[in-house]
Amino acid sequence: MTFVERYLKWPHLILALLFLGVVLGIKSFRELPLNLFPDANYPQIVVVLSLPGASAEDVEKEVVIPVEKELATLSLVRKVRSVSRDGVGVLSVEFEYEKGLSAAQVDVSSALDRILSDLPRGLLPPRIFKVSDVTNPVMTVAISPKEGSNLTLSEVRRLAEEYIKPSLLNVPQIGDVEIFGGYQPEVRVEIERDTLARYGLSLANVAAALASQNTNWPAGIIRSNEQEIFIKIPGEIARPEELKDLTIPLKGKSIRLGDIARITLSHEDRNSLFHGNGRPAIGLNVLRPENGNVMATIEAAEKALKKLKVQYPELSFSIADTQKNIIKTSLSNLIGALRDAIILTVAVIFLLMARVRATLLAAVSIPVTYFLTFFLMKLFGLELNIVTMTAVILAVGLLVDDSIVVAENIERHLREKGLSPRQAAISGTQEIMLADLSGTFTTILVLIPIMFVGGYVEKILRPLAMVLTMALTASYIVSVTIIPLLAPYVLRAGEPSRFEKFLSRVSEGFLEKFRAFYLTLFRFGVRYKVVLIMPAVLLMVISVKKIMPLVGRDLMPPMDTGIVKISFEVTPNTPIEEAEKIIRKMENTLENYPGFIRMATVMGSEPGVISFGADRTPRQGMITVHFVDRFHRKENIWQIENHLYSEFLKIPGLKTLHVFEFGATPLSSIAAPVDVMVSGSDPRILHKLALEIENRLYKVPGLVSLSHTWDFDRQEFLIKPNLEKLSFYGLTPEILAREMAMGFSGGKASFWRVPEERPYVIKVRFLPYERDSLESLLNYMVPTPKGPVPLKELATVEKDFVRSVIVRDNLSPVIDVLGYRRKTAISHIQEGVGKALSDLKVPSGYKLSQEGEVKPMKESFARLKDALILSLILLYFSLVPTFRSFRHPITIMVAIPLALIGAIWGLLLVDRHFCMPASMGMILLSGVVVNNSILLLDFIEKARQKGKDLKEAVEGAIRARTRPILMTALSTITGMIPIAAERAIGLERLSPLAVVAIGGLLVGTILTLVYVPLFYVFLEKVRALVSRK
Repeated sequence: MTFVERYLKWPHLILALLFLGVVLGIKSFRELPLNLFPDANYPQIVVVLSLPGASAEDVEKEVVIPVEKELATLSLVRKVRSVSRDGVGVLSVEFEYEKGLSAAQVDVSSALDRILSDLPRGLLPPRIFKVSDVTNPVMTVAISPKEGSNLTLSEVRRLAEEYIKPSLLNVPQIGDVEIFGGYQPEVRVEIERDTLARYGLSLANVAAALASQNTNWPAGIIRSNEQEIFIKIPGEIARPEELKDLTIPLKGKSIRLGDIARITLSHEDRNSLFHGNGRPAIGLNVLRPENGNVMATIEAAEKALKKLKVQYPELSFSIADTQKNIIKTSLSNLIGALRDAIILTVAVIFLLMARVRATLLAAVSIPVTYFLTFFLMKLFGLELNIVTMTAVILAVGLLVDDSIVVAENIERHLREKGLSPRQAAISGTQEIMLADLSGTFTTILVLIPIMFVGGYVEKILRPLAMVLTMALTASYIVSVTIIPLLAPYVLRAGEPSRFEKFLSRVSEGFLEKFRAFYLTLFRFGVRYKVVLIMPAVLLMVISVKKIMPLVGRDLMPPMDTGIVKISFEVTPNTPIEEAEKIIRKMENTLENYPGFIRMATVMGSEPGVISFGADRTPRQGMITVHFVDRFHRKENIWQIENHLYSEFLKIPGLKTLHVFEFGATPLSSIAAPVDVMVSGSDPRILHKLALEIENRLYKVPGLVSLSHTWDFDRQEFLIKPNLEKLSFYGLTPEILAREMAMGFSGGKASFWRVPEERPYVIKVRFLPYERDSLESLLNYMVPTPKGPVPLKELATVEKDFVRSVIVRDNLSPVIDVLGYRRKTAISHIQEGVGKALSDLKVPSGYKLSQEGEVKPMKESFARLKDALILSLILLYFSLVPTFRSFRHPITIMVAIPLALIGAIWGLLLVDRHFCMPASMGMILLSGVVVNNSILLLDFIEKARQKGKDLKEAVEGAIRARTRPILMTALSTITGMIPIAAERAIGLERLSPLAVVAIGGLLVGTILTLVYVPLFYVFLEKVRALVSRK
């Protein structure tokens, strides 16, 4: 009793397991988490170090450099980068994937503990943040006051921080909520300078009086045998108006604060702003929990917002940015693409098999296999995203191959051998199942190295390889169980219908011409090997040496998701109020652009608010704009970008501008597609080199916008005190600096504490008109023990231009020249960059390095090269035991370089670049094309075992296997057409995989039926010749 006969004796068990798998598959599909792409960013820890009052240079020297040296010693660190600004240093530490976020956070925290005692006094406690795909916001909500509500944005922020954020955090599906947009409430105590001089006061006197009186003082404890009673002298204010009644001591008397100061509840000076859909607002970023479901978080947040709208009718809640639309649209498109792939594949099977029943039998395997695949995806913790759904669509053609081979062989036994349907099912399946298993196993085998290749490649392509492996495994099981089980009930030995006869004649006529063509070529090749082989070799050399460089290389292809990012910087020393006017002009352009949906505008940064951007200066901003998807607009995203870029260039006040699509850089740690980083010690030389590099790069074709990371463009005044005069008036530089800082920037004097809310800072400072110009600075009357003295009598004032930020990378000062493209291959751009900078003279001690996309691209291609080599080795040694020969696997693998020709020309013809998905396509192609060779060689070997001579066996194999080989190739190709045609949002990222596979299969299949038999004959003749000797 054969193996097939043995398990077919248990049909009820097989069907029960089948129905169970279908039910579990449906349930799993409904429960699989949804995302756009797999989480692939490297684990990153951001450390925010605040040293109030310190300049950017002091922050760098005293805080950032010691800390980054310590952090660089941690294990598995890829990169340490820092940005120093006045009062704040932001360090980002990127780790290898193996580290894990939690372990990285612990290591960074321990490193900071070791060095904290060596850092300057006045440093605020370091804040540590985990940054990964999880910390990317899934939704941005804009909250603004409705017209007529009389609420200010300062009050809106207070409501957001004290009530709305805690309400959202009570939702289990929401991991965190971050608030942004300036307008942080504070109580202002503003005093005219002449008033201070008249009463002989300084701001320090006022701040000290506030601090001493606005507090609650413990006054002891009354103790008795029965009880303890605490005594307290209350002094804290309940409302800001009560500050007016506090007294400022003078010589022998005092004065009410309200008599000399203007006291208002306002907000801190803004260094950041947020606009939602063109309106000033407070922004809320909603983040998912670790291992959280993106769509579950979005849906939970939307439900919570509905309740908040009812709870706060005076507030307007609008969604300014969300991943929901793109994920749902993409998934809907992908399901449509899957449907199209199934229909096309079944149609091709029907046309070539010309049998309705046999086609139905093969088609049944598709849904059954998918339900089993979805169950396995759920079991292994995968999610539905563009990558895994691409694998599902790719699998259509691959998984039906198994069923086609089995169904076609069963029908052949039924028709040609005159067996009963049951016996035909048993013998047809038994005959082909090992060869079929070998073909399926080889395809799976070439995918295994991808799952363990490491780095970014593994993060992106492992889910794809896993889903394909699951689908192929399920497909094989279905083909050798369900197909033979159903075949006796579906297939009939009788005459085909008239329609089937007609299709059969057409199909056979078409196939007969193919058979005759291949047999003629084969016979010609046997006699004239060199004439037939040389063109293939020449075409292979041309493809690799000439065509491949024309195709170009990318890490990942650009994609049109309908989301545009606009990064900009306003001119130096532009007040935020003027910057807001520039932003409004940009937003007006965007709102009136066809297809506009929503936008979120962020400018500057706030310490500790990472998801909105941690290292922007107050002059830098980002606008994220959503347009309708590409199926509902005339222009593609790159045409939109070009139009917007040209419009925005007309707006005065913009210093730098980049307009690019969402996903322009595959990893968030890549600053820009092109990044020429210059490192060295002298910032003046760095800046000079950067300007020269940028000037040269303007001539590089494909680059549309350029900028560099910093300039000496921030104006500042240097106060150089006369130490003798300071000493005469009883002052020191420290006292002078402290008093000036309090007057011009404001000094924290005390707090207004509100129950269950965050304390409000009380700041003292000069009136606005007394701190807004150089003249007001020079005329400042400095309070001294000998009376007020003008600042210009105590010091000289010089103007200087300094860096607004100081950037360091891997312990060295750097400046980056950043460039953006549209769709030009990054390899072509890098070639142009190399030529442009080839004769640049770089001083000793300074270094240029190509960062950007090219660096991870080289690393990824090196990993993929290793994976391909390992796949071929595994493929070869897996075929050795199958054919019990070391020769035959070589014959089979001849198909791979033949397929490579089609893959390269396919990319050229459809204008796609060679990239990571295309490399994956090459590896997948290696496993698929050898399946045809396996079927061909298996037939030849079996024919020779039955006594047929070499030529007769080979020609018989060509005749017999032309139909199944063409059928499996064409079904695989048609299944991939929706991916190659980019029938879903985001599929541009993976379409090169399908293009490579289609091109390789088309050419590889055509050439396989000629060159594999020729190579087999050649090796057999060589073996016979060696044996005779």
